[in-house]
Amino acid sequence: MAELSGKNGSVDTGSVVTDIKSWTCDYTGEALETTDFADSGHRTYIAGLDGWAGSFEGSFAQAAMEGLGAVAALKLYVDAAHYITGAAVMTGVHLGTAVDGIVTVSYDFQGSGELTLTNLVT
Repeated sequence: MAELSGKNGSVDTGSVVTDIKSWTCDYTGEALETTDFADSGHRTYIAGLDGWAGSFEGSFAQAAMEGLGAVAALKLYVDAAHYITGAAVMTGVHLGTAVDGIVTVSYDFQGSGELTLTNLVT
């Protein structure tokens, strides 16, 4: 797969969220230990549950987004052809300001259910 530019990224929670500059999504799986005496001193594992969570951040725009606890139909776009979708619970909103900068905001989310990767390597 060729490299992709991040300049066409965006975040959609039912409507496109403006002024977002970056997003991350961590898709993880558990490894459940099954080691017993018969394993000759080597740990063994089986696959457990998977899950996903992440955040997005940018400039603070006064248009309100979903509040804490809201479930959003989240779409995280790399570009129009490459994106991630799934239901997510909004778990955090963080505002920041500095005397020499703009007001920023970041949002945390916890995925609920299946994560769909479109045209992205898993």
